[in-house]
Amino acid sequence: MKYRIWFVFLLFLSVVGVNGQADTPFLTRLSDAAQLEITKINTMPGYQASYCIMMTQPVDHDHQQAGYFKQRIWLNHLDEKAPVVMVTEGYSAPNNYLTEIAKELKANQLIVEHRYFLASTPINKDWKYLTVKNAAADHHDIICLFKKVYKGKWLTTGISKGGQTTLFHRALYPKDVDVSVPYVAPINLDREDPRLLAFFEQVGSDADRQKVKDFQRLVLERKDHLLPLFTEQAKRKQWDYSAIGYERAFELAVLEYPFAFWQWGKSVDEIPDSLASDAKILAHYMNAASPSYFSNQDMEKYEPFFYQAYKELGYYNYVPGVLKPLMNSVKQDTISSCFFAPGGDTLSFNSNTMHQVVKRLKKYDPKMILIYGEYDPWGATALDITGMKHAVKIVKPEGSHRARINNLPEAEKEEVWSLLRAWMKVK
Repeated sequence: MKYRIWFVFLLFLSVVGVNGQADTPFLTRLSDAAQLEITKINTMPGYQASYCIMMTQPVDHDHQQAGYFKQRIWLNHLDEKAPVVMVTEGYSAPNNYLTEIAKELKANQLIVEHRYFLASTPINKDWKYLTVKNAAADHHDIICLFKKVYKGKWLTTGISKGGQTTLFHRALYPKDVDVSVPYVAPINLDREDPRLLAFFEQVGSDADRQKVKDFQRLVLERKDHLLPLFTEQAKRKQWDYSAIGYERAFELAVLEYPFAFWQWGKSVDEIPDSLASDAKILAHYMNAASPSYFSNQDMEKYEPFFYQAYKELGYYNYVPGVLKPLMNSVKQDTISSCFFAPGGDTLSFNSNTMHQVVKRLKKYDPKMILIYGEYDPWGATALDITGMKHAVKIVKPEGSHRARINNLPEAEKEEVWSLLRAWMKVK
């Protein structure tokens, strides 16, 4: 019995990270200020120590009687006097990693998993508390806590929905940090922002756009041959389409194809023509159209995102248009993918949220560098920085959703790093 009690005590010590605090005293100070569970993990190369931290947060920051949840944070600690880069993940953050900005600026780094994803999900998951306002308050509380230790310059950053999250936090708490670098972050002003559809009539050359459209038609014209092959591969990959069926998933992926094609930087030279074999056509379609996106697994994985998209963030819709006669399952001229979200068409979109974000960003005009790709559809709804004196927008020529500082053209890359070093007081 005594052995069992001692074993439980040792387990408790390892979970709360007492062993980890011994060589990093500041963690003790943080634990005194907030409810933290700290676990020391493998140290990121170049750092003094790395930790996984679970921080207790209110489910609703305005009404704390709604309860609490634990939010996952990854900390790479370098030096208390060094700057801090905080990653505002828009999704899950199951692993620790190093960003290009933290590496370049030799900064401490925090990665914050977004509320309602993986380990950062409340036990009683009430969707109404998954809001832009509450997520921004999560990040505000984390920054306030860690500023008790880190006194240098602070920078927030994120990619895609993480970049949106960076913008939302900066709009609501403009003085929390010194600089923000959102990557490929849209600001959609409607539940289905029409600028996203208009983008596909402007991107690339006339010939490029026509080739994309011709491929969509080719896939549907060969559906009798391709659908059985698609079903076979989907089963082999264990994609579950019991919620919508294989044919609907197949047709929706055809409508998703232009978005995925341009978003992820595919080349029109990869697109098979009508002389190609069924196998070659299916291979390109499966690779470019991301049909797993419509599986039960992905719907469940991204459920919190879809809820946010159809409540506050906005998204895009599908328009069969001239392809409608070739479709059996998708017949509407405009179909929203809000069927992904918990509540579906019963959700009411709050159009005021994004307009207030834009209004506050323009009012406070914080120091920001926004990175976009020219061929990324999400760039169509990029933040309009007209009238903002401290915001810089960099668009990578023919770039995709993978646009980053280090893959910009050399002149633009050096411009960004030079500006960040100046703003963050780093040599």
